[in-house]
Amino acid sequence: MCEKGLRSDLTQTPSHIAHNPSRPKVAVYWTGSCGGCDVSFLEVGEAIVEVLSRVEIVFWPALADAKRADLEALPPGYIDVALINGVIRTEENREMAEILRAKSKHIVAYGACAHLGGVPSLANKWGKEEIFRAVFGPGFRPAAPIEGNGEAMLPDLTEAAVPLEHVVWVDYTVPGCPPPAPLISRFFAALLSGEMPEPPYIFANVKALCEECPRVRHDDRRIEQIVRPHEVVPDPEVCLLEQGLICMGPVTRGGCNAPCPVAGMPCTGCLGPTPEAGDPGAAMLSALASLVRFEDEGEEYFAREDEVIEALADPLGTFYMYSFGKYRRKR
Repeated sequence: MCEKGLRSDLTQTPSHIAHNPSRPKVAVYWTGSCGGCDVSFLEVGEAIVEVLSRVEIVFWPALADAKRADLEALPPGYIDVALINGVIRTEENREMAEILRAKSKHIVAYGACAHLGGVPSLANKWGKEEIFRAVFGPGFRPAAPIEGNGEAMLPDLTEAAVPLEHVVWVDYTVPGCPPPAPLISRFFAALLSGEMPEPPYIFANVKALCEECPRVRHDDRRIEQIVRPHEVVPDPEVCLLEQGLICMGPVTRGGCNAPCPVAGMPCTGCLGPTPEAGDPGAAMLSALASLVRFEDEGEEYFAREDEVIEALADPLGTFYMYSFGKYRRKR
């Protein structure tokens, strides 16, 4: 849904919330992330003004001054909906998620990091101590007092970077890196209409991204080589996967209107896997295996197939760019 569509929905929907002096109380919190999710609310354009006029923001540190003590002082269930973006990477992240869960009727995992672990969860390939040594050098103590700040301390890292659902119960998810305007609009239209779906619910399509991608897919498609985006100028009409670009569209939820493939860039899977796909890496590897085919199937066939697959650079970052924290984290 575009900005115009959201504005239309908000204007025409006879919502009981619209006439209720007690507007929905909303909290927004940012844990371990880049901050893009907080900015993404602006993607719906002028309609965000109408959204903000119909909700009551009770806690949003990135927007207005608010302290942890202010949140802790709220009674249980006081917040109607809390949108949490970012991966759970520190003990403070975990504590804040638990406080927000206690203070909120509904929790929303907002963005790929909260949904799946996101790009930061690729660090789970290494242990916490390995990360400390590589980044800060030997002898670093994350939980030690900060020099010159009295009792102030840096929060310790958790053993692994995990999605929000590994720490608290999540009612709704608005996926994406960051969430795209159509899905943000879909979420707020449901919230302000008073017709939120039964949780748990993901505000994205069940069908794969390929279903909404305008590129042409051929029945007899095959891959004879794997290339990276900077190595080719793709045909503007043909499926990127057929051209050897690893596009995660076949195993990724739709709902964003496929802006990346339309622009000539392969989908990287930020909306998360379809229910049918499950583990996105395993599902995509299976899809690739069925597409890497050659005209001849003689003695060299399997060697050539292996050669194509081995040309894939960074399999971990390709297949689990956003989902390593959920599907492949160390236990």
